Amino acid sequence: MSMKRTKKTSNAKGSQGEGSLGFNPPTTDLPKLDEVLADKPDTAFVDYTPGRTFARGELVSHSKFGRGCVVATEAGRVEILFAEGVKKLAHGVS
Repeated sequence: MSMKRTKKTSNAKGSQGEGSLGFNPPTTDLPKLDEVLADKPDTAFVDYTPGRTFARGELVSHSKFGRGCVVATEAGRVEILFAEGVKKLAHGVS
C-alpha cells in the first residue's frame, strides 16, 4: 500500500537564488576572470584540495573546473569563480 504525498513548497526567506554561504556575491563585484588570470605564471596557482584553507583573491587550479579565483570564504566553504561560473566547494576540512 502506498501513500501519496504532496510536495512541500519552501517559502523560507532567501531559499531561492542564494549561494550555499547564505549570500551571493554581487555580480558587479565579481572580478573579470580573464583579467585576473591574464599573464599569471603556473606558480601563482595552488592546487585545490578540500583540506587546504583558501583566502579571498587566491588563485586556484582545480582538476575538473580549471583555473579560478576565490571570491568568497566562510568556515568550511569557499566560492571560486571559474570560466563556467562560481562553484561552491569545501575548504579547511580535515
